[in-house]
Amino acid sequence: MFDVADSLRAALGDARSQLQNASSRVALANAGGSGETDGAMADTAKAALFQEALLGVVHARLEELKAVTK
Repeated sequence: MFDVADSLRAALGDARSQLQNASSRVALANAGGSGETDGAMADTAKAALFQEALLGVVHARLEELKAVTK
């Protein structure tokens, strides 16, 4: 069976790591009251959007495969 996420595996792993790191920065910035909260939140949003885009590619490929098998 063709693994639709195989070609995106590295990118998905990187996106997950970026999202985890960015969300950790937000938590640290909020806990410490530093002025880096806005930047950390922007990085989190950017990482989440990138991950969502990658998942959209996987879903689109699955829809293509579903259409072919009907």
